[in-house]
Amino acid sequence: MYCTQCGSYLPDNVRFCTECGAAVKRSEPAKSVGFGQAVKLAFTRYADFKGRSRRSEYWWFTLFNIIVSSVLTIAMAEYAWIWSLVVLIPGLAICVRRLHDVGKSGWFYLWMLLPLAGYIIVLIQFCKDSAPDNRWGPNPKA
Repeated sequence: MYCTQCGSYLPDNVRFCTECGAAVKRSEPAKSVGFGQAVKLAFTRYADFKGRSRRSEYWWFTLFNIIVSSVLTIAMAEYAWIWSLVVLIPGLAICVRRLHDVGKSGWFYLWMLLPLAGYIIVLIQFCKDSAPDNRWGPNPKA
């Protein structure tokens, strides 16, 4: 389970987050991650290649990245590469966590090196629903 405030991984027996101190609510069903929360989680866990990220977290962050990249390209094309550097590590980390969520290793992302077919193979994995508990942690939807 992850903290809804800071995104830290939490063991099953805690009542408060060890990082931010937020109360853990276990009786509510898991909710989808919203746009703002997804962006916050991506930058909070910017270099965390462990654990899992839900489908909504990945796609909301991807949408945010596309919007910011487009605006920067239109407004200041010569500086848009700076944004690419800023989101390089968080983008890779969220991709690896998304692959962990569907039960694949982060190394599976290397399929992207294959032209076209690799992109399709990885895109299919990003679109899949969360797998049950696996070696990267419990199902974030549970």
